[in-house]
Formats: sequence, C-alpha cells, structure tokens
Amino acid sequence: MKKKVVFLLIVGLFLVGCQDIEETKDSDSSGSSSNIPSGVMIHRHCTRNGSLSGGEVELNYELYSTGEVLNRLESYEKVISSSGDILNTYEDAYNKIIKNYEGLEYYEASVIRENDYVLNTIKIDYDHIDIKKLLDIEGEEDNIIEDGTAKVDKWLELAKKFGTTCTEVKDS
Repeated sequence: MKKKVVFLLIVGLFLVGCQDIEETKDSDSSGSSSNIPSGVMIHRHCTRNGSLSGGEVELNYELYSTGEVLNRLESYEKVISSSGDILNTYEDAYNKIIKNYEGLEYYEASVIRENDYVLNTIKIDYDHIDIKKLLDIEGEEDNIIEDGTAKVDKWLELAKKFGTTCTEVKDS
C-alpha cells in the first residue's frame, strides 16, 4: 500500500495537462512493437506535458528496447519555479522515493536542486537489475514487469494513460 501511495503522489503531482501518445513508426495502433526484429535496439524519446501552479514541468523519458523487451529507461523530470516552497516540496518527494531504491544495483537516481529548478533523474538498466528486488519495492500490481522481464508495450500502455508522446530516435 505504501508503494502505491508514493507512486500516486508523484504521478498526481504531474497530472494536470496531458496529451495523447503519438504512434511511432515501429508501433501498431496499440503502441505494440511486435513487428520489430528481436535483435534490433530501438530508442524512443518520450515527453509528457504537465502544468504546475506557480511553475512549469518538463518531463522527458528515453526508452531503449529490443523487440518486446525494455532494456533501459532514463527519466528526466524537471520542476521549474521561482517559489522555494514548490521546489522544496518536489525535492523532498523525489528524495523520499529514492530512499526506497537505495542499494538496488542498476537503479541510478539523483535529485539536483538549483535556485529555480529541481531535476529528478532515474536510470534503470532492466537487463541487469534484480527484478525480484525491484518488484519488492514497487509491487507487482500495475507494473511493466511480465514473467520477470520489463516489457516496452506495458510501459507505453501505462505512459499513454498519463498523456505521454513517444517518437523513435534515429541514432547515427
């Protein structure tokens, strides 16, 4: 229950202005990536709109997947405001969440506080992380893990509910 409350707190902080998910070239109408050969790494850049009274929010995510497997997720959530109270609230919330993941290898998290923003960065290497320990922290309900593997389609489906837009990045 505690895990769900923490998750809902963070999601609730950002869920004010949203847009629909954009289909990428590698996705069918459901956001599925089933037509991608399993050995080809796909990089998607995703954004989510949010609004904040007294500030603004920049939400960016980098997904790296092979076939149906989500290999790596990078999350960059930036709250910009001239209000120290707003920045303190977000900084405290982010730091409380990070404490739950302390000691979990392949889960990198940091909170950077400057005068006019707080940046929460999370990098998860799903190819190497201990999935059981991750699920012990996050819970199995409403998770992107299926049969011990992070699934890109489950992430895209969950992200769609929160108005995330993803586009494929052509890495050179």
